[in-house]
Amino acid sequence: MSYGKIDIEDALFGTVFAASAFVTNGIANIDVLGNDLGAALWTVQGTDITFAFLLTLVALGGAYLTNRVNESKNTSYEVDTDLANILRGSASIETYLAVGTALLVLLTGLNILGVGELVAGTAAFGLAVVAIESAGYYVISYLG
Repeated sequence: MSYGKIDIEDALFGTVFAASAFVTNGIANIDVLGNDLGAALWTVQGTDITFAFLLTLVALGGAYLTNRVNESKNTSYEVDTDLANILRGSASIETYLAVGTALLVLLTGLNILGVGELVAGTAAFGLAVVAIESAGYYVISYLG
């Protein structure tokens, strides 16, 4: 909740985010109290919605929201929500980082255009995507 620091909320959400990203991208199988995080909770039109994917979204959203509670007025780091600025290319780098990280999580978690299968099918791709997603998460939480 403070600029330039990783606080307890960021660390907790980060651990959940990383563990869930490992499961979503096919690198690890994690059971919590006998429940497989990679098992489908729902299947919608042939797309599996897993607990790991939902945890990844919650952790990313939680990091974003908790870091916006006490926004620092002496910093220019913030995520621009104006779609026109984003499309024009005049938004901040943090905006594109947040959008890119969320987009990558959605592409792999929902298997949009087969991206999830491609990433989960190759360990090198899976590890690279986990690294990119985790880096995006920590930059978002650090800049809050």
